[in-house]
Amino acid sequence: MTREVIETAKKEGIPFAIKMADGREHRVDRSEQIHIAKTHVVVIDQQTLPHILPLLTITGLSYLKQPKKKSD
Repeated sequence: MTREVIETAKKEGIPFAIKMADGREHRVDRSEQIHIAKTHVVVIDQQTLPHILPLLTITGLSYLKQPKKKSD
C-alpha cells in the first residue's frame, strides 16, 4: 500500500477501512480521524484512542457505504 492511495482516499471524503496484515481493520469515517506520516498512519478511533499503523503492514483499503442523508 502506498501513501498516495491513502491520501487520495482521505481527500475524497468517503468513509473507508484500512486493512492490516494481521487481519484487523481500522475504520475512518472522517478525514479528521487520520494523519499520514512518512512511514506510519495514525488513526483515531471512536473512543479517541490513537492507533499507529506502519505503512509496511497495511495491505489494502476499502470504501464503506456513506450514511444516507435524511430528507426533510
